[in-house]
Formats: sequence, C-alpha cells, structure tokens
Amino acid sequence: MLCRKKINHPSSLCFDERFFGAWSVVPPEEEDNDNETDGLAFSFKVDDVLYMGLTEGGEDLLIELTVEAFDLLCSRSVDFGALKQTKLHTRGIIICCEIPDGESAGKTDQRRRSEGDSSVHPLDGLDFRSRYFEPKIGVNEDPVSGWPHCALGPYFGERRKKDRVFGLQESDRTGLVECVLKEDEKRVCIIGNTVITVKGRLQMQF
Repeated sequence: MLCRKKINHPSSLCFDERFFGAWSVVPPEEEDNDNETDGLAFSFKVDDVLYMGLTEGGEDLLIELTVEAFDLLCSRSVDFGALKQTKLHTRGIIICCEIPDGESAGKTDQRRRSEGDSSVHPLDGLDFRSRYFEPKIGVNEDPVSGWPHCALGPYFGERRKKDRVFGLQESDRTGLVECVLKEDEKRVCIIGNTVITVKGRLQMQF
C-alpha cells in the first residue's frame, strides 16, 4: 500500500513523503547461489561481496559490496544485456555499500544537503550508498528510486540500530533518500527532494 503527501518547506524545493511496505532480505537458496555473482557482469572478486540476498518474493537481488568495490563499480560501465540473464531475481538488482562510521559520523541536517549547501561533505551523515538496475523490465538503471529503499532502509537500519537512515543513490542524476522505519506497522516512510514537472487535474464521472 502506498500513501503520499507533499511536505511544506521554507525553501522553494518540494519534498515528497511516501509510505511503502518494508521488505526483509533473505539469503538465496544454496543451490541457486552457486556462481551467480560471476554472471552479474561486474566482475566482482569473492572478497568484494559482503552479502547477497533476495527481497520477499524474489523480486530484487540485493548485493552488498565493500566500499572499494562499490567505488570501482561507479567508475566502470555495466553490461546491461548480461544483467538480464541472471536467474535469481524477477525485477531488479540493488547494489549497495555501508558508509564507514568515520565518514558518516556528522550530525548534518540532510535538508541542507538537498538545498545545495556546498559546505556539506558528500558522505557526511549518510549510512549507505546504492545503485539500482532493472534491465529485465526495460529500465537499465533507475537514477533515484523509492522502490529499493523498502529493502535498503530496514537492512541498514537493523544493522546500525537506527529507526532513521539516510542513503545516497548514485547515478547520473544522484539523489538523497531518507528512510524512516515504522517497525510496528511494517512500513517505511521514504522522503526525498522532488521536482514538479507536470501539474494537472483528473475529472472522473460515475
């Protein structure tokens, strides 16, 4: 179920808040896991992959990398055709890494970052970085998406013992996503900066 509302903010920017169902991430079945990382077209070494799991229903494959491996991924091109051949998931591939405590220990107001404050360190106050690929459904890479954060929020929130985590989805566009975990409701509130491109009214007659 999706609920949505616009957040009023003193700046001219628009912040969008949405509630999604929270997803858990579980390891793939052992027999399905063999050599699958070799088919992801990223040429990861065994030591690069810290964890690999599937979201509920097997829609998305989540792969957590070391920071060094994630940086390497961001500096190379991706073979999207090869990504379509992976068998574990039915929708997309979430690639992520945890930001070390030393790089994310700041108490930055994340709205300052969204408003373009150049004094904010790129990783200050953040918990994780991610990328999201969906070539199986016709989207090579989603630049900034709430969908994978239904899994990323709970995944890193549990590890870092937080009910509010911040992630940077890196792409040509790149965006900051805030995840507020509602464990009792099994939901994630996802907040991000948005740009209104189209406005309209829908009139329905019954």
